Amino acid sequence: MKKIIIAICGSSIFLISFILIIIISSFMILNLFGVKLTKEKILDNAEYATAYQNALNKYLKDGYVPLQRLLYFYLEDDSYSLETLYLMNQDSINKTAKDIYEVCEDERVKNMSACNKNNLKENEEYLVVSTGLFNFPLESFNHSVTSFFHKQRVVYGKSNIHGGWDFSASAKTKVYSVCDGVVTKVNFTQNENIPYDKSGNSVGNSITIKCDKDYEDIYYVIFHHLYPQSSKVKVGQRVSHWTEIAGVGTTGHSTGNHLHYEVHNSNGDKIDGLHLINFNLTKS
Repeated sequence: MKKIIIAICGSSIFLISFILIIIISSFMILNLFGVKLTKEKILDNAEYATAYQNALNKYLKDGYVPLQRLLYFYLEDDSYSLETLYLMNQDSINKTAKDIYEVCEDERVKNMSACNKNNLKENEEYLVVSTGLFNFPLESFNHSVTSFFHKQRVVYGKSNIHGGWDFSASAKTKVYSVCDGVVTKVNFTQNENIPYDKSGNSVGNSITIKCDKDYEDIYYVIFHHLYPQSSKVKVGQRVSHWTEIAGVGTTGHSTGNHLHYEVHNSNGDKIDGLHLINFNLTKS
């Protein structure tokens, strides 16, 4: 009797193990254990922020590829560097990111779970290509990115998640409107071009433009840290692409001369402003 019980138990264990193997295999086939991007994964970027920023500063002029697009592949297989993934995802001819389905035709990633159709569908909100509605806020792309959208960082001893884009530029470098719209705010609180550790002024000088002409949404673009008394516009004034609005400075909560470019949608949510840039639009 004991032998029979042991035999039955052994068979049960074998059967259970076999069923588990089948279930796990099915999960893998269905890709339920595959890559799923979340806002939390994108925001938790301190360990690869430097590598991503280095890639941006090498290749941004030939088109923007957002961090989440790289993480979509990198979180599954980190044997590819972020620089390699940036180039893999970039369409340098049209100066944008490639369609994700085109990327998944690449031999290096085509067999990854990231390229499974179910995963692509599940992650589509993070994998969209830039719309290209706006021009760049500076005259050229020859300005280093010093902080990207949603970068985990520490500024003046405090940790935060960056809500916009920072581009280094010398004092008084011309800043331009990125869209057709109306100036809704000109807020200049600082008369000296000195950073926060010297001024103690966390507000600084800024201009807000409401972009409201034939766009997919109404956007509010904010330009921070502007040079004292450099404003070229006033509240209520209509502007267009490439209207000069002010100069770069280091006023407010700043550590040096740079432009902070930030975009909000009609709901007031901060969004990735570089998604809206058309890198083929140049100042004539």
